[in-house]
Amino acid sequence: MIESSVNSKILRDHNSWPNYGTTPIAITDSTLIETGDAISHSNRETKGSNWTAYINVVCLLAGSGTLGIPYAIQQGGWISLPVLFLSGIICTYANIKLIECLYHDGKTRKTSISDLAYDAFGNIGLRIVGFFFTAISVGCSILYLILAGESLQPLFVNIGIDLGMTNWIYICSAVMAVPFIFLKTMKEAAWLSVFGALTTALAVLVVFVTSVMEYPQNEPIQHDFVNFREIPLAMATFSFSYAGNIVFPHVEASMEHPRSWPTVYIHAMCTVTLMYLMIGIPAYITYGHTTLSPIYLNLPSGFAVTTSILMMTAHVLLALPIYQTAFSLEIEDYLGINVENLGKSREFIFRTLFRLVIVIITTYFAVTIPYFSDLMALLGASGNGLLLSIMPILFWVQLFGWNQLNGWKEKCWVIFALIFSFYGFFVGTFDALTALWLDIIGESESGQ
Repeated sequence: MIESSVNSKILRDHNSWPNYGTTPIAITDSTLIETGDAISHSNRETKGSNWTAYINVVCLLAGSGTLGIPYAIQQGGWISLPVLFLSGIICTYANIKLIECLYHDGKTRKTSISDLAYDAFGNIGLRIVGFFFTAISVGCSILYLILAGESLQPLFVNIGIDLGMTNWIYICSAVMAVPFIFLKTMKEAAWLSVFGALTTALAVLVVFVTSVMEYPQNEPIQHDFVNFREIPLAMATFSFSYAGNIVFPHVEASMEHPRSWPTVYIHAMCTVTLMYLMIGIPAYITYGHTTLSPIYLNLPSGFAVTTSILMMTAHVLLALPIYQTAFSLEIEDYLGINVENLGKSREFIFRTLFRLVIVIITTYFAVTIPYFSDLMALLGASGNGLLLSIMPILFWVQLFGWNQLNGWKEKCWVIFALIFSFYGFFVGTFDALTALWLDIIGESESGQ
C-alpha cells in the first residue's frame, strides 16, 4: 500500500496507530488514540480469524460473474487482460482506503459505508449511498433467487421434474432462510463462504479442464489483440467483477486483528484474479470469437455443463445469506435490535421476526417484478460503479485531506483511478439502460 503522510500532531507513541500491516493510516488533528485491534464499538461482532475474513471476501467476489469473464475478454481482445489487472489494483487500493476511513475520527470505529457517507458529505452523501446500499443489498438477494430458479428449472426438467421457476424460487428461499435467520454474524456465516468458495473453484476447474481438452478438437479460432469498440464494455464487466465492498466493513469488524485487513484483502483479490485468469484465458483461446456468456454455453453438453451450473447455483445460494446478513446487521443496529437493549431471548425473537420479513419481501419481489435482472444490472452498474472505487477514494480525501496523500505520485494515481472508475460507471450504466429499454420495447411489440 502507498504509505500515507502524517502531520506534526501525530502521537509519538507508534503503538497508538491503527496499523494495517506496517503502514499507518493518515492521521490529522483528531489522532487515533487506540490501536486498530483495540478500538472498540458497542456492536463489534464476535471476533474471527484472518482466514475467516479471507474466505468471506473470496466468496463475495468470485460469484456468478466468474462465468462471464471469458466473454468480457472476447469483447475487448487480449488487451483486456491488463484492464482486468488494472481494475483489480484500483479496487484493492480503494477498499483498503475504505476500511481506513472507518477509524477516521480517532475515537470510535464507524460501522458502515453509510456512516462514512454522512461524515464525509452530510445528508446528501448519506441519501445517495444509502439508496444504492439498500438497492444492492436487497437487489442482489432477489437477483440470486431468480438466478437459482432459472438454473435449477431446466436442469430438473431434463430428468422429468417440472416444478416451474416460481416454485424453485420458493424452495431456494426457504432453504437459505434457515442460515440467514439463525446465523447472527459474519463470523457465524463464514462456513457458508467456505462452501461457496469451493463451489466456485470447482466450476472454474471444470471450465479450465474442459476448455483445454476441447482446444485440439476445435477448428482454427480467430482471436483479437484489441477491439477498441468493445473495450469499455469489457472494462465495466471487470470493474464490477470485484464488487462486494458493501459487506467489507462487517467482514473487517469480525476480525480478531482488524489491522491485518490489507493483507487479507490483497490475498483474497489475488485468489479471485487467479480464478478469473484460469477460466478466462483457456476459454478464450479455445472458443475465440464464439465465446458466450455464461461460458458453460460453449461447453459440450453433459457432465461439464451440469457440473458448472450446479456449482454456480450452489455458490449463488451460499452467498445470498451473506449479503442479507450484512444488510440486516446495519438495520438491526439502527433499530437497536441487540442483546444490550433487549436481552438474549427478546433479541433473538425480534431478530428472527425482522429477518423473516426480509426473506418474505425478497421472495415476493423475485417472483413478481418483470425485467428484474435488467433492472438489477442497472442498479448494479450505477451503484457498484459508485460504491466500489469512486466513493471510497472520495471519502478518504474528504475525511483525511488531499494533502495527506503521499506526494504527487499518489495524487496522480488517485486522479487516474477516479477517471478510470467514472468511465466504467458511465459505460456500465448506459449499457444496462440500453438492455432494459430493449426488453421493454420488445415486450410491448410482442404484446401488440
